[in-house]
Amino acid sequence: MAIKSRHDLLTDIIREGKKHPKGWKAAFGYDTERFSHDCYIFHPHIGMFLLKEYHKNPYEVRGIGTKIARKIDDEISEQFYKKSGDFGIIQGNLQKIIHNMNRGIPPQQILESAIKGKDLGLQIPVQGQASTSQDTFHLLQQTYSLKQKKLASSFEKILYDDGVYTSYG
Repeated sequence: MAIKSRHDLLTDIIREGKKHPKGWKAAFGYDTERFSHDCYIFHPHIGMFLLKEYHKNPYEVRGIGTKIARKIDDEISEQFYKKSGDFGIIQGNLQKIIHNMNRGIPPQQILESAIKGKDLGLQIPVQGQASTSQDTFHLLQQTYSLKQKKLASSFEKILYDDGVYTSYG
């Protein structure tokens, strides 16, 4: 189980998303023990990823993640259909967006084009259904608790290094 930076894990997910753009599922929640926002992202043909992240400051998000399963059982897959909405990972090319806006294309059209799969500066290589249900989130935490220990330990090291647990004295 290789632990990767937030950027590297999202790059892996996007690479897989270009092969399988539809059918992704995600569950989002808050890990109160480690003060992290957790994102479980999976595709039935690829497996389950876990991203743990936090806002270091208003301008910087730090995090790490890993692939925690290659196969997802039916019970977990079914849980994602409850209380779910749309989600996607968006990639943007600021120069291309500005170029298209200078050509008279409004931002709303650039966004609508991305949703339809046309690249005017924004792409959505990974899209699917997401759940913010606490039941789904807790089921995933319990199901993959053993595989999350190494990731949680590495995440806590980042928090200590960043001074999150340091008191103001």
